[in-house]
Amino acid sequence: MQFKFLGTAAAEAVPALFCECEYCRKATINKGKDIRRRASYLLDDDTLVDFGPDAFHQSLLFDVDLLKIKRILFTHCHEDHLNPIELLWRRRGFSKVTKDIKIMGSNVILATLMQAYAKYTTITSFDIAHVIPVMLNAGEPLTDEELTVLPLPANHAPGKNAQFFAITKNGKNVLVGNDTGYFPDESWDLIKDMKFDMVTLDGTMGLLYPDSRYGHMGVNVVVEVRDRLLEMGCIDDKSKVFVTHFSHNGNSLQEDLEAFFLPKNITVAYDGLTVEI
Repeated sequence: MQFKFLGTAAAEAVPALFCECEYCRKATINKGKDIRRRASYLLDDDTLVDFGPDAFHQSLLFDVDLLKIKRILFTHCHEDHLNPIELLWRRRGFSKVTKDIKIMGSNVILATLMQAYAKYTTITSFDIAHVIPVMLNAGEPLTDEELTVLPLPANHAPGKNAQFFAITKNGKNVLVGNDTGYFPDESWDLIKDMKFDMVTLDGTMGLLYPDSRYGHMGVNVVVEVRDRLLEMGCIDDKSKVFVTHFSHNGNSLQEDLEAFFLPKNITVAYDGLTVEI
């Protein structure tokens, strides 16, 4: 399996729009790994996790062939992860689209997309936009061709049914754990017998709020989660562990994060990073 980080930022991106803070100023000067688009990931060439406001730019910059995408898994309905307007252009009369795409997410995801259809168009059914809705219920694995996804309850966005994912494809297991604080007990129970080749964890709060554990994680809690995964046997010293989803409000540039995480054998992700699993 190939895993590509298309974006590694939280909602505001880095540098944040209109922001005058020191870290956004430095990111603008440094460019490179300090420029972060909103979080999204590509598995092989046919599966996306989240599809936010930077999707157009990401598809061009990182050579994502959207015509090969079979499915999009959505973690939650916040606009930096689900930007419905970009999926509206699939509707008849706006683009030549002949292939269906599966939109996979919670009941809130599917309702959010349908509400957008109703607000901006006269669409009353998913098929007009060549969309096949697939409900993901926490704790219930779902298999689509060679991919199996186990949705896990996230510690994030109360009332929005946020999820993160354990994904299996071609014998490889990946835990995609952004946009969650310290995992809920139910999620720990669901993954206790799984072994992961790769894990991504949420580092939104950075070095400024190292002990943040609700909604998003700070750097100390990222290490705490990684250590518990080790203790449970869910990962071992061959597993690849990455931290992603950073906010400029965490006061942490790439080099700052690397100085903290690399001695702890955790890799700091950046936009465009491609991992072979």
